Amino acid sequence: MNRAPNRVEYYLKEKCLLSDNVKHWEHYIAALRASNTVTINKKEYMVEKINLVHDPSTVVLKISVEPLKIYV
Repeated sequence: MNRAPNRVEYYLKEKCLLSDNVKHWEHYIAALRASNTVTINKKEYMVEKINLVHDPSTVVLKISVEPLKIYV
């Protein structure tokens, strides 16, 4: 069975900031939960919500992010 790789997509509101395939799925999810922040195009975002969506050919991890607010 030649299955398509799992995919991850990052969304800021309705805009997709990044979409890519993930090879080591379990490690990726564990690292994401541990840090709770991501850097996309040199900007930091806080992870708001993680959803798993099952397409017929793959699983998509849809992650909602918000700009990271730095309090001084």
